[in-house]
Amino acid sequence: MKKIICAIALLSFSLAFSQETSSKIFGRLRGTNSEMTIKVIHVPTNSSFETKSNKNGQFSLDNLQPGGPYTIEVMDGSNVVYSNTNVQLSLGNNDLPTVEVGNKEKVIDEVKLTSKRTTAAKFGVGISQAQISGLPNINRGIQDVTKLVPQSANNSFNGTNFRYNNVTIDGSINNDAIGFSPSLGGQTGTSGMPGSSTRSNSISLDAIQDVQVYIAPYDVKLGNFLGGSINAVTRSGSNNTEGSLYMYGRNASITGNNRIGDNSKMPSSFEDFIYGGRVGLPIIKDKLFLFSNIEYTKRTDPVFYNAGDQGALVSHDVAQQISDFVRNKYGFNVGSFDQYNNFSESGKLFNKLDWKINDKNTLSIKNNTVFSQASNLERDGANFRFSVMDFVQKNTSSTTTLELKSRFNDKWNNNVILGYSSIHDYRDPTSQNAMFPQVEIAYNGGTILLGNDREATVFNMKQKTFEITDNLTYKAGHHTFLLGTHNELYNIDYGFVNALNGRISYKSLNDFYNANPARIRGNLSFQWGKQRRYF
Repeated sequence: MKKIICAIALLSFSLAFSQETSSKIFGRLRGTNSEMTIKVIHVPTNSSFETKSNKNGQFSLDNLQPGGPYTIEVMDGSNVVYSNTNVQLSLGNNDLPTVEVGNKEKVIDEVKLTSKRTTAAKFGVGISQAQISGLPNINRGIQDVTKLVPQSANNSFNGTNFRYNNVTIDGSINNDAIGFSPSLGGQTGTSGMPGSSTRSNSISLDAIQDVQVYIAPYDVKLGNFLGGSINAVTRSGSNNTEGSLYMYGRNASITGNNRIGDNSKMPSSFEDFIYGGRVGLPIIKDKLFLFSNIEYTKRTDPVFYNAGDQGALVSHDVAQQISDFVRNKYGFNVGSFDQYNNFSESGKLFNKLDWKINDKNTLSIKNNTVFSQASNLERDGANFRFSVMDFVQKNTSSTTTLELKSRFNDKWNNNVILGYSSIHDYRDPTSQNAMFPQVEIAYNGGTILLGNDREATVFNMKQKTFEITDNLTYKAGHHTFLLGTHNELYNIDYGFVNALNGRISYKSLNDFYNANPARIRGNLSFQWGKQRRYF
């Protein structure tokens, strides 16, 4: 197929517009002026990190994996003066409770760390994997999680349009660059993310470890948004082989009556099911770990205001008359006018490898691939569409991210992220004759539509994105200096022609039967492939 619009390339540079992908701890020792060793061990992977306290008893560590449990030990020489064996770290900053070194109590019960820093407390909300698991996630999407943020309403933050949000997964951008996503992403979608046009979530919620939402952060690393900054990091494998199989589902039999309107039951064709599984395991113990998640979703929704239904624009007899007329005169099948169902389905595959190169460097490679599609027939009291107007929106998206975390010493840390994503969004008309025009007939104060949807005949978007982020931090006493860069390179090939198949309007049903159009719109002498079409 010949490209309609040439590729558009966009290159943007900034100081540092990235997101947190790791945890940081900050602690203080009280009751000693001597330098002590702090040892932090990530129990699931047996990864060990060490640092020294300064003369004021303060210590910190960066580039730790969110979650846990962690074991934290404070050692005076070879003697352990404090130990906590069950510490959970949230994404971003974590303040440890002050440690009384002179206290006789050597071991303290479980302490779940929550940030007291202004970065997390005032400007954003951190949501852990344990919290996510306990939420009523009906749609199993990130938008179910962000509802915990008081400033959020249907993925709008502080009243701004959802297109002003910035969404990242493992530090890599996950946005709809053109902005064609529906406002709510459909029944099961996530606003402003790839796949929203097919009412699909862009990643399985079972692959998510932690989520951060920022509204107005004072952090040079956070930017490129006016609404909300939504940042998610994914799970990792460990030395323990762990996994789960899950199924979530509902249908009309367990759905309550309509509480707005006639108190009727949902039609029996409604169903919504999610099937999936995940596993995390060691490939090489203490060295190389794998996490994998696979998920399939399928939803069927009945269309309301069918011909003859209460409140519908047309009766069954009128719809049958139009259908017979078009078939006999034009040889075109207008499709169903009775009960009709929309569907949406998706398949998601997420894989992640974590390689502990040594005590100072960790490399992660992740890929998230989603195949999704959804039909899009709409009817209401003022507009009646024959089912031939339906089209299937299809989306294929794949994102690969490489992240290297390095801790050179107690003062220098670095985090580099390379990302590449490919998105293909296109539409397939359900009609066997895609060049039949869209027909609009004024009727009883509304509109009857048949033929091919004027925006579905040619819609084909391909988006490729490459990004590189590098943040170098230096600690000097109470101060932390950051030097970073974040770059996004877009290549977008967007093919769209409005009403390539033509658009014909009639003022009445009689005018339609008598071939007396009020207005004809279409493309004249339009080159398409090797053929020339006229309307």
